Amino acid sequence: MKRHIIIFLSFFLAVSMPSCKKGDPGYSNVGILYNSKNTTGETPGNTPGSQKIGAQQIADKIKSMSNDDLFQFALTCGNQGSYSEALAAFNTIVEKDKNYPDVYYYQGLLYRDMGLLDEAICAFQTAITQNPKSAEAHYNLGYAYRCKGLHNEAIPEYRRSLDLLSENKGKQKASVHYNLGFSYFSSGLIDDAIGEFTRALAYKPRDREIHQKLGIAYTAKGWTDKARDEFSLYHADDKPTKKIP
Repeated sequence: MKRHIIIFLSFFLAVSMPSCKKGDPGYSNVGILYNSKNTTGETPGNTPGSQKIGAQQIADKIKSMSNDDLFQFALTCGNQGSYSEALAAFNTIVEKDKNYPDVYYYQGLLYRDMGLLDEAICAFQTAITQNPKSAEAHYNLGYAYRCKGLHNEAIPEYRRSLDLLSENKGKQKASVHYNLGFSYFSSGLIDDAIGEFTRALAYKPRDREIHQKLGIAYTAKGWTDKARDEFSLYHADDKPTKKIP
């Protein structure tokens, strides 16, 4: 009976978690997705007074740019949702210099935004090979695994990210503990999940989503009183529903 309860709660937890997409706080809190130096808000190749640049013109422009300019161009395109241009720029950098700093990490973020999770995983793995101490790369690799449902692979990446993050990164640590708790729960490791959700709350004690997930984990253990307390905190700021006259 308990196994059936855990399976049901695992489904409920999965449904209540945010989806894997750009802007999802589940993965964007540790590493900045895109950090462009273009502060004008203009889409590359579509500046005021100019016509939209065609694919061939963009390809020619990319070929003539330095790696540093290509990198900034790719970040700007990613911010603007011009994924094909961003990917072309990143690929050109890799063709010229496979050791260019952070190129695989940002390429991985781009692949994930495009829904290409296998390519994202490969890029993050390469980024970690180049920089094993990147907490962001380990975290985002773990999240890519999670998006594919590979929680056993995600867990060690999250744990490594926690080892690498400094204590003053409280907001980031909360996100990692939260997602690690989710992967533990999805793997049937309820006690470990409770531990991670509790650690996340130590950094963000007022986070309603964490209270909800902890309540679900307590329910799986049969700890109804504790679960009720967490669910009450989840609903604490809910506005009362107006009654129909």
